[in-house]
Amino acid sequence: MRNKLTDLRDTRFVLYEQLDMNSLCKTEKFQDHSQETFDMMIETAEKLALNQFYPVNSEGDKTGCVWEEGNVKAPETFHAPFRKYCEGGWMSLPDAYDVGGQNAPFSISFACHELLFAANHALTMYMGLTHSAAKVIEIYGTDEQKRKYMQPLYDGRYSGTMDLTETQAGSDVGAARTKAVKNPDGTYSIVGGKIFISSGEHDLAENIIHIVLARIEGAPEGTRGLSCFIVPKYLVNDDGTLGGRNDVHCSGIEHKMGIHGSSTCVLNYGDNGACVGELLGPEQKGIVVMFHMMNEQRVLVGLQGLAQASTAYLHALDFARERKQGSRLGSKSAEQELIISHPDVRRNLLWMKAYTEGMRALILYTVYCMDMEAASTSEEEKKKWQNRVELLTPISKAYSTDKGYEVCTRAIQVHGGYGFCTEYKVEQFARDCKITSIYEGTNGIQAIDLFGRKIRMKNGAALNDILAEMRSAVAQASGIDELKSYAAEVGRSVSALERITGFLLEKSAGDDMYLAYSWATPYLEIFGDVVLGWMFLIQAGKACGRRAAGDDDQFYASKIATAKFYISSLLPHVYGKIEAIEKFDPSFCDLGESIFIAD
Repeated sequence: MRNKLTDLRDTRFVLYEQLDMNSLCKTEKFQDHSQETFDMMIETAEKLALNQFYPVNSEGDKTGCVWEEGNVKAPETFHAPFRKYCEGGWMSLPDAYDVGGQNAPFSISFACHELLFAANHALTMYMGLTHSAAKVIEIYGTDEQKRKYMQPLYDGRYSGTMDLTETQAGSDVGAARTKAVKNPDGTYSIVGGKIFISSGEHDLAENIIHIVLARIEGAPEGTRGLSCFIVPKYLVNDDGTLGGRNDVHCSGIEHKMGIHGSSTCVLNYGDNGACVGELLGPEQKGIVVMFHMMNEQRVLVGLQGLAQASTAYLHALDFARERKQGSRLGSKSAEQELIISHPDVRRNLLWMKAYTEGMRALILYTVYCMDMEAASTSEEEKKKWQNRVELLTPISKAYSTDKGYEVCTRAIQVHGGYGFCTEYKVEQFARDCKITSIYEGTNGIQAIDLFGRKIRMKNGAALNDILAEMRSAVAQASGIDELKSYAAEVGRSVSALERITGFLLEKSAGDDMYLAYSWATPYLEIFGDVVLGWMFLIQAGKACGRRAAGDDDQFYASKIATAKFYISSLLPHVYGKIEAIEKFDPSFCDLGESIFIAD
């Protein structure tokens, strides 16, 4: 068994040196914490991940979930670590003391959960939506709903789900047909069905609380007519005890490429005309309520992509340090060398290292912005940090999951034929990782969100704020002799990003809107590439300062070398992508759909 799931030295560098979490502890919001308490949380999470989650990962993948007459059994080996997680208070780590939380920053919670997702993606999935269900009830629920559902969710006695997708309404949420009919007692009868519901039915918790999007009879079509409902698996009595079984049932589970230990369910509501739901939040504001779940989940899914990449990279690194094959390039000796000495393998490993560390910086910076918003005392400051979160969320989700999967496939490549075999774990990491680019809003949806909405927010104020931050980092790094040329490269990429943004905005405002939106995904890739360049430039500056002071020379030298490699060898790929967009070739639109017809 590995004794290292992620690179915690790099995590601590991002938290304490790049983001300066100690300054966050000086705010009123987080004054109860210190680097010592943060380290204790991370170290405890690492022990939980290594001792409880990781050992049952392969078995969970092998056995998967079992559906029997409407009931789903999670892998038996998942039960003990699930209870350990709940008993340890991990579900409510970033939440207020009065709900049993520890008021920890999201940055620390995400650092802890990177370890857990790296150890066992399928198992940790049961927790993420449970937290989101509790949080949305905390924000929008009545006092009675909070009393009945919120605390048991935060405690992990209940599990939670997010029920949006229907057969005819995947990413098109507004096409949902599940309906709600108001009852005389103020509850609603829910009728319909949902698909692809993560954790929709299982035996890990005593109750499951479904947060369901449905349309009240007579409400308008589209997303504006949707409302949000609490639909428990078991009805909950006023005294908190469980009542009878609600009329919501699992008619099957999906047999998937990966995350076998996570139950992905088809749910039917009201087959017997007796599914009871409670309105959550205002009528016809369901999409607003649900977005509180989705936005948290999207960054969390980005973390999942990072976690699988992180553990895949470390497995590949270990393999390359142990596997001997071939002689050293240029040597006449027949003695076999470790494959890490071969230039192609080493380049693959450095590529993986760069993107893994870059994604970690991106995601932790995004959730740090959430922490800064929570800690800020002025509305102006809160809005600034909120705008950064909104802009970076689709990038964190889509870029990190796409690159995370690429890192996993390169880990397989480094292993050679062994990587394609089940006795080496990297093939499972790739299978588990692939879903992250699909669920919680496909990455194509994220790209449209970024290009169609986020860069236009407040007449571009959020975008201009991020660009200004990037240029500030360039100016600061330009004052470091060793980094001058790298700062210039990042500055060039920032200017190129601004130029292609203006180009596409102009094209999308006229008759070329369809063609302009066809470039949304490459545009998000470009934005992500430049953001990572920005992150690495900041990190290189910090590392140069620490190395000059004689601190941990090997780590800081490695950090500087990785940053230089990314900025000089990987970041310049943006110019080819930008050139392709600027050609604005119309062949994409030629012949319409008939271009795909083969006969």
